[in-house]
Amino acid sequence: MQQQIRTTEEWVVMTISLLGAVSISPFMVMRLLQGDWLIATLDAFAVFAMATIFVYVRVRRKTSLMSHLLALVSALALLGTVELRGSEQVFWAYPSVLAIFFLLRPWLALAYVVPTLLIIFPVIFADMELTRLAGFYLTITATVGFTFVFAFRTRQQQQKLLQLATTDALTGAGNRRALEESLLQAVAQYRRAPVAMSLILLDLDNFKLFNDEYGHEEGDHILTQVTRIIRQRIRRTDNVFRFGGEEFVIMATNTKLEEAAKLAEELRKEIANASISHKKVTISLGVAEYHGDETGFEWLGRADKAMYQAKASGRNSLCLDHH
Repeated sequence: MQQQIRTTEEWVVMTISLLGAVSISPFMVMRLLQGDWLIATLDAFAVFAMATIFVYVRVRRKTSLMSHLLALVSALALLGTVELRGSEQVFWAYPSVLAIFFLLRPWLALAYVVPTLLIIFPVIFADMELTRLAGFYLTITATVGFTFVFAFRTRQQQQKLLQLATTDALTGAGNRRALEESLLQAVAQYRRAPVAMSLILLDLDNFKLFNDEYGHEEGDHILTQVTRIIRQRIRRTDNVFRFGGEEFVIMATNTKLEEAAKLAEELRKEIANASISHKKVTISLGVAEYHGDETGFEWLGRADKAMYQAKASGRNSLCLDHH
C-alpha cells in the first residue's frame, strides 16, 4: 500500500517541534549539571511537550490542535524562562515569534504574540537598561510586523493558488482535481462515521450539436447558465464539479438514494423548462448512493453507468443505480 504524502502543515508542525526539542535539550542538560533544577524543569517540560507533539503528528497525522498546542508551548516557555531568569533570556522571543507565525493564521498568531510580549515587559523592565529595553521592543516589534505581513501575504497567495488549482475557470464549479480530492475525503469520512451520501452525474444532451451550430462561445454560455441553475438548486452542504466538457457531478452529503433522485428530477425539469439563450437544453442524469465497501472512483463509475443508461433510454431522463 502506497504511503500517503504528508501535507505542508504536517511538515511545519513536525519540523518546528523537533527543532524546538533539539535546541532546548542542551540547555536542559547544562542546567541539570549546574543544579539549576527550576529552570531545568521548565526546559524538560518544553522538550517533552514538543517531542510528544512531533510523535503525535508523525503517527496520527493530525495538525489542527497540535499547531495550537505547539504555539501555546512556545509562548509559555518564553514566559517561564523570562520570569525565572529575567532579561538575559529575552532573546528566546525571536524564535518563539517566528514559530508561532509559522504555526497559526496571521491574526491568531498576533493574538498569541502581543499579550506574551506585554506580559514579559514588567519583568525585563526591572533589570534592563532603558536603551536596551527600547532596542529590544523596537526590534521585536519590527520582527512581528515583518513576519505578520509576510505570513498574511503568503496565506493570501496560497488561497488564490488553491482556488486556481481546484476551480473550473469557465463555470466556477470545482474541477476534476477537486472532485477526486472530495471523493477521497468523503470515503475517509464515511469510514470514520458512516453517513448516507450520493452522487448525481449529469450530462447535457446533444451538446456537441450546440457547439457545431452556434459556436463554442454560445456553448460556454450554456454551460455557465446550467451551472448557475445547479448552484441555486443544491444545498450549501452539497458540492458541484465540472467532470468533463459538458458533464457535471453533484456530491450530496447526508443524502440517501431516494432523496438524491428527487433532487436530480427537480434539476432535470428546471433545466428543461428554462430558456437558456432561447434554446431548449436538456440533461441526462445518473444517481448512485455510496456503498461502504467501494472506492470513491468505483462509486463515481456506478453513477456514470447510470447516466449512460439514461442517455440510452432517450435522454432528458434519469436512471438510478440500485446495486
